[in-house]
Amino acid sequence: MRIEQITAFLYSLKPRGIRFGLENTRLVLERLGNPQDNFKVIHIAGSNGKGSTAAFLDSILQRSGSKVGLYTSPHLNHYRERFRVAGVNVSDRAIELAAERLLSEGLGQNPRDIANWVTQQNLVEKMNAENWYNQRGGTDDFCRLTFFECTTILAVLIFAELGVDLAIMECGMGGRLDATNVFTPVLSMITPIHLEHTEWLGDTIAAIASEKAAIIKPDIPVVCGRQVSEAAEVIVEQASTVGAPLSMMFDDFEGWGDWQAVYFRTPSRQLGPIRLGLAGVHQIDNAAMAVGGLDHLAQAGIEVSDHKVEQGLAKVNWPARFERFGPDGEWIVDGAHNPDGVRALAAATKDTFGDQPVQLVFGVLGEKDAAQMLSILEPLSERIELVFPQDARGRDPLTLKSYIKIASRIHTSVSEALDSLAAEPGSPVLIAGSLTIAGEARTWLEKREIGPFCHPTT
Repeated sequence: MRIEQITAFLYSLKPRGIRFGLENTRLVLERLGNPQDNFKVIHIAGSNGKGSTAAFLDSILQRSGSKVGLYTSPHLNHYRERFRVAGVNVSDRAIELAAERLLSEGLGQNPRDIANWVTQQNLVEKMNAENWYNQRGGTDDFCRLTFFECTTILAVLIFAELGVDLAIMECGMGGRLDATNVFTPVLSMITPIHLEHTEWLGDTIAAIASEKAAIIKPDIPVVCGRQVSEAAEVIVEQASTVGAPLSMMFDDFEGWGDWQAVYFRTPSRQLGPIRLGLAGVHQIDNAAMAVGGLDHLAQAGIEVSDHKVEQGLAKVNWPARFERFGPDGEWIVDGAHNPDGVRALAAATKDTFGDQPVQLVFGVLGEKDAAQMLSILEPLSERIELVFPQDARGRDPLTLKSYIKIASRIHTSVSEALDSLAAEPGSPVLIAGSLTIAGEARTWLEKREIGPFCHPTT
């Protein structure tokens, strides 16, 4: 099967939505010979900062001499972005080979039959349409797994085939019943926990923390980031109950300063000043999480010198995290999609542009707290361009206008909004509200050949 057919088939699983549980993933991995036993795993859960923490850790560990895999979600522009090895997205061919094993050995299906079905259903063309999310159909004759279960298994197969020594695996949602929770890691990490996905995880911080803290395994060390008291209490109790060594930010490790000059402390290291490769004061905590995990990894035989740690922190690259484009960095793309992420984005924007207002391009998926996010970003904005994400879960921008007091316009797509702003250049343009929006913006920038901003001191 070609990559286009594989991704079309996988996306056709999306309409069945989210299904929590580990049995299906475990069963298929057993059929495949438990390929996850071929490498060590670092498991990361949390609400905000998972991707950036994973990126910092990946950048550091690449310099340790280990071959490192990185599994994150969602992707921005192409499915292959979910799987990185040695700092590079894997090839389409690597995904194709893994998918054939998943379908034939894991699911007992003939890949050729599925390829024929994809062709008959015209799924590749439907997926490329603007309303692709609504075009997908059922696949019950071939597969009972969800999109995320299949993708997690593909990550395992790809990493095993490419011979990684260590894989950083990011939870999709929750933790206890997330498909990634089938692994026995050498290190667990929990980034800040906030109210999110309440229809799935519970409607209190304590309930959500309980779901995420369930990734903590007996005798496996866990590193915990900045938490509100309700979440911290749950994490401390869970670690104590299962006998997991626990390192808490501020008690056992920390980072401080400005993101352009950061200092770190752990039981075995004193580092700094370091200019982080990701902008924003909120990235100090994410970087500190990565540095804080290194002492535990040394006990698992993975050691990194201070110099290599500093290199990894400075050279990290992670798309859609206050990512600037254009000769003056006037186009900013950020995947912030909840109030806490947007607060960090607002602080980074103020830090970068001072009192200069931005033109905000904003779109959001239906379940997100758009009113609160807009209340945080509106004071920074001279005008707001409301857009419809190319996703069936996208909120109709008409429903957002009542939250806004300043001038706003409605657009049917991100491209339409950015075309309009490009024709009338002025203040910096900030695109936020959803990783879906961020991906669409990056595609527009690429087509326009607007390249990444090069900071004058780098």
